[in-house]
Amino acid sequence: MKFGYFGAMKISAEADVVKAIKEALETNLYTQGIASRCEVVITDKGVEFIPKEELTAKDWFWLGYFVREYID
Repeated sequence: MKFGYFGAMKISAEADVVKAIKEALETNLYTQGIASRCEVVITDKGVEFIPKEELTAKDWFWLGYFVREYID
């Protein structure tokens, strides 16, 4: 299996940030597209994205760009 340019990404964060990421993954079309190309593991302490197909640096950038809109 090819993991693309950057491979898996793990984000360790406080509960409110994890909640914001989860909300973005559920409601934002672009982040849903990224999530559909990954196995997403959400815990109380973080989120891990394990790509099922190739993802680029641009994909990770845009994921962060849209998630930031959900963080107070």
